[in-house]
Amino acid sequence: MNALSLLWLAASISGEAALQHAARLSALGPHPWGSPRVNLAARYVEAQFKDAGLQDVRLQPFESHGIQGANVIGVLRGRGSEFLVVGTHHDTAPEAAGAYDAGGGVGILIELARLLANDTQRPRTLVFVSFDGEEAWSTGKTTLAGSRAYVKALGAERRDLLAALVIEMCGWGGGTPALHALAYSDPLRKDGSVITPRWLVEAAARGAREAGAPLVMGDPLIPWLYQPAVRVFRTDLYGDDKAFLQAGLPAVFVSDSSFTRFYPHYHQPDDTADKLDPLALERLGRAVSGAVRALETAGRGDSEPHWFTAFGVTLGATPLLLLAGLCVVPALRLAFRAGGRARTWRLLHLLLFGVLVYRHPVPALFTLLLPNLLPLVPRRPWSLFLALLPTLLLLGLGAVAWQRGFVDGSFLTAWDVSAAAGALGLALLPVGAQAMRPNRRRRTGR
Repeated sequence: MNALSLLWLAASISGEAALQHAARLSALGPHPWGSPRVNLAARYVEAQFKDAGLQDVRLQPFESHGIQGANVIGVLRGRGSEFLVVGTHHDTAPEAAGAYDAGGGVGILIELARLLANDTQRPRTLVFVSFDGEEAWSTGKTTLAGSRAYVKALGAERRDLLAALVIEMCGWGGGTPALHALAYSDPLRKDGSVITPRWLVEAAARGAREAGAPLVMGDPLIPWLYQPAVRVFRTDLYGDDKAFLQAGLPAVFVSDSSFTRFYPHYHQPDDTADKLDPLALERLGRAVSGAVRALETAGRGDSEPHWFTAFGVTLGATPLLLLAGLCVVPALRLAFRAGGRARTWRLLHLLLFGVLVYRHPVPALFTLLLPNLLPLVPRRPWSLFLALLPTLLLLGLGAVAWQRGFVDGSFLTAWDVSAAAGALGLALLPVGAQAMRPNRRRRTGR
């Protein structure tokens, strides 16, 4: 562990203090949006923001579909006009006490504010927001009522918002802190999606790593599979980051729940404080504080949505396109060596792959990279199985997620699916292989 990590450990938030906040909020019992108890939760957060040393602490009342609620806002002023939102939510699902979802997040937010309030020199303003109505789905009328109201109220200030970092379900000892960059439906484009931009993923991950609390990408067991999966399947899971992303603003959320390690008491009456672990709260709190520190000085990036993280490196659109070009070289060489109909089929395969890379580069590369490289290896059952494995894993994950109620559709159009099936089928067929065998025999004869 380096000296910087040791400094972060010395300045970490208190997991015990965060747990106390979660315990007090969950002791209210279920406090969904619009209930009298959620007003008590908002007032508690307001008082704690003031005690932590935040400035301009206030309630932000809002109304949506005839239901009233209130976000809680506090500020730490920095230089310039740019600001970073750090948020969570204080309402619960109708039947849940909400210690994990998201009393733990509120606890981390309060203690993070207390920690950072001691530093009077900061390059950017930090805005701490506890949203109401994150669980607004339970009304059957709307979703994310509080965060949508907050984004709407920004008005012209939205141009100064650097990003939103949202703390979701946290404090479970069996979980792993993860950075969740989910794709959501784009309200402006049919069949389009919005996702966390590359620069935000890189900055948040770097900050957490430097703080000695690295964040995995999406899931500790299947981080590579997670990234194409969230771009293919429409998930029913979300955080308040969705309200920002759908408004064209950069956002991401963190949690220690993931697909393979999901909190077993989610939205249940027994989501109580005794299920939480102070060390888990401290661990995620350290990751969040590191991410915030990194974002305080990060350069504002563009909205590049096409990226893939592996081995601690995030590849953007240009490296992905370069990789796509390199992986078709064997098939392209085979196409030019083959004659007649075989060449036509090979070129059709490459055309379909090219269109898919243009529309969905991450899923296209994940599923078709190995099939495109088949001309480099003998065609045996094992090589065909390996080539099919990424597609089988992706489809298997989608099926399991659908069965568990995590997804309800796909971002791929019928044409996308047909093109992918065609490209995969043509990549697996030994098209043109016969045309190469005579050349091999002639070389052997010499």
